[in-house]
Amino acid sequence: MKYIKIKNKGTIEHQALTLLGASTKRGDSTKIGQFGSGNKYALAYFLRADYSIAIYSGKSEIVLTTKKEVFREEEFDILYVNDEKTSITTQMGKDWEYWQAMRELYCNALDEGECTINMVQEIEPIENETHFYIRVENKAIEFMTNFDNYFATNKEVLFECEQGRILKKTGEVANVYRRSIRCYRTERVSIFDYDLKNIAIDENRLVKYSWTVEEKLWDLIYRCTNKEVIMEILHKVSDINLIESGISEHSTITASNISEEFKECLNTVNLAPSGYAGLLKPDEVHNHIIIPTKVFKSIRHTIADDNVGDSFKVTLNGELYRPIEMNNLQEASLDKALEFFKEVGFVVPYDIVIGIFDNKDILGLADKEKIILSDLTLTLGVNEICNTIIEEYIHIKYKVSDRTREFQTAAISEFIDYMKKTNAYVI
Repeated sequence: MKYIKIKNKGTIEHQALTLLGASTKRGDSTKIGQFGSGNKYALAYFLRADYSIAIYSGKSEIVLTTKKEVFREEEFDILYVNDEKTSITTQMGKDWEYWQAMRELYCNALDEGECTINMVQEIEPIENETHFYIRVENKAIEFMTNFDNYFATNKEVLFECEQGRILKKTGEVANVYRRSIRCYRTERVSIFDYDLKNIAIDENRLVKYSWTVEEKLWDLIYRCTNKEVIMEILHKVSDINLIESGISEHSTITASNISEEFKECLNTVNLAPSGYAGLLKPDEVHNHIIIPTKVFKSIRHTIADDNVGDSFKVTLNGELYRPIEMNNLQEASLDKALEFFKEVGFVVPYDIVIGIFDNKDILGLADKEKIILSDLTLTLGVNEICNTIIEEYIHIKYKVSDRTREFQTAAISEFIDYMKKTNAYVI
């Protein structure tokens, strides 16, 4: 009979299989485990699925059995370890898969040191070692064949820093690891595989919040100094099926730790944000690399103007827009609004430009000493154009933000000042 054998140095105490929540690794950053429940979940899975599993502490076997008990009219299989009753039922980890159960046994062995995993024909316990033997079934063969999709211990490292590692791609889907252990379920593909050192996981050892994968992944990518890796990502990231491009609205992508090598790569290509790919002019389409809009926003300040020209700009508050030339109808609408201001003696000393915004809810923005009107605003009539210009005027003049008490006070003050000027009335 064939077995998967997982072994490590030292002997395991049987209490390590019975005390739920008992972990001596919690707070130890060098260890993988931390919850004190993983090997119990693994045993529950194997017993529930009727897999043969044998455990040896040195040459002494730790015997696993189950007994049925009824609780509130429902029957459960209770785990016994060396005839000692535990509080563990075979229903623990009921949604676990084979690879997760194997992962727990292997990770515990890694934490103990001198770990190996291989297929053997015989059970041969050895003094001062702990051995787990799991009978080989179809799922075991698949697991061992695709071992590198579950563990990053044997993978080629293309870049490494304190945040993690970028790894050579294996398998069909994206592989994301935490400290070399697979921690993320996804059907997306990827350019590379990634090993993230400090990402929060739940008790199933899977990523707790999916949006943190995107944030941690791009923080790692930005730190990369391998130019071949950087250029491959830039040239391929336009594919929306990639994990590198699938950035959710909840994710915050920042380039505060971008490497000098990454900056150099950015300034060798022409870039455009994915949200505006359809706005590229015919002569721009073939010489621009399309990258996710959030990525573009985060790195716009590092890109030379020659690499984006006047095509795409980011305001101080991070909103992306593309300046455009007005058509005759738009120009006529703006002229009517400016003529109104002139007639009533309201002076707007700031430049006004027209742009197409990535966020279609934006009618206008104040950016330094400039008012940016959305092209959509010019279709809403003179009143809305004037309203938007006045609002952005107040933002610039008084340096106040939307929906604040300060903005309300500034608007009232401006209104009073205007009345005093137009009526020559002194309070």
